[in-house]
Amino acid sequence: MTEDYPRADNDAERVAFLSDLAVLDTAPDASLDRITELCRDVFGVPVAVVTLVSDERQWFKSVQGLDVCETSRDVAFCNYTILSEEIFEVVDAVADPRFAANPLVVGDPSIRYYAGAPLVYDGMRLGALCLIDFVAREPLDERHRRILHALAAMVVRELRLQRVLRSALASLASAPLTPDPTA
Repeated sequence: MTEDYPRADNDAERVAFLSDLAVLDTAPDASLDRITELCRDVFGVPVAVVTLVSDERQWFKSVQGLDVCETSRDVAFCNYTILSEEIFEVVDAVADPRFAANPLVVGDPSIRYYAGAPLVYDGMRLGALCLIDFVAREPLDERHRRILHALAAMVVRELRLQRVLRSALASLASAPLTPDPTA
């Protein structure tokens, strides 16, 4: 695997933060699946994914329309998404020199269009809510950009809620049992 892709200056800190969230390689999540299903309907794309970008791979926490759960980071469009807080969009990957030779473009699944909104959690860009199509498309209009950002914020809210619930359950599990004084 090559590291022929850009990394943010805080990439090591970002990866450590993602690791501390303890969400990588966890079970599918119905709340996130509803968001990716909604993305497919709203944007009319065949694929919608919640990705988390770790040190050397992107892992799919929720995926609709593809039969894979991760790819290496060196081919990940989402790697570019996490470099900014803005939506990263590629309207025709074949015509984009960054992606024209990408195995995901020239081979299966033959990605032509990509739009990703970064998942920003406590200032860290952990991954993306992304839209994928197998044909080139027009750029998102401002309304659709706002919707994609809003849905990405909902994904982060779900990740935050899951973290709080895991922490609360861990606290309950480690709390000493006290007898009921009324018994």
